[in-house]
Amino acid sequence: MSDSTPDFDELLDPEFLTKGPKEASAEERIARASRIARGNEQLKRQGEISDGVGKPKYGRVRKSAPWIVIGAVIGVTIVVFALVVR
Repeated sequence: MSDSTPDFDELLDPEFLTKGPKEASAEERIARASRIARGNEQLKRQGEISDGVGKPKYGRVRKSAPWIVIGAVIGVTIVVFALVVR
């Protein structure tokens, strides 16, 4: 058998499930999420993490800035060339 085909005898074995990783119960996941939320609230109060209000908005400016510079250089070059030829 190749590695990509499953061993169906092993899949049908009742002990197969006991060999796999254990998932936390719903109560454990809820408790963990609550602890994380409390920790985040504490960090937010301390100013360690942002609440999104003062998020920088320069992401698109960075992408367009090189094109602005290239356009300005081409424009200046055309003006200088026109003045020299004149």
